[in-house]
Amino acid sequence: MFFKGDWRLYVNTTMLKNSPKRIGEIFDFTISYDSEPRIVKQPQVLSEALAKNPEAKKVFDQLIPSKQVEINRYIARLKTDEAIERNVEWAVGFLLGKNSFVGRDNP
Repeated sequence: MFFKGDWRLYVNTTMLKNSPKRIGEIFDFTISYDSEPRIVKQPQVLSEALAKNPEAKKVFDQLIPSKQVEINRYIARLKTDEAIERNVEWAVGFLLGKNSFVGRDNP
């Protein structure tokens, strides 16, 4: 994050062992830009479910791109057909305001 003219990288207790004892310690990091695009295609089963439910598709299309990617990525990373089907149903329900999904209560 950019703060008071300098770039800062904050490190928390999960990232650094014994970090509360190391407050004020200075580290050197090398950070490089990764230009590789991170394109997440919408899973076919989700596309089909949204095509069958125009109201859910309308809500999905109005989401900010990062939320769309979050839903697509979540579904795309599932392993079993059963999990995919179950989560697509939950995603459609979420878009219709019926349930929560991926830790969110509303779209």
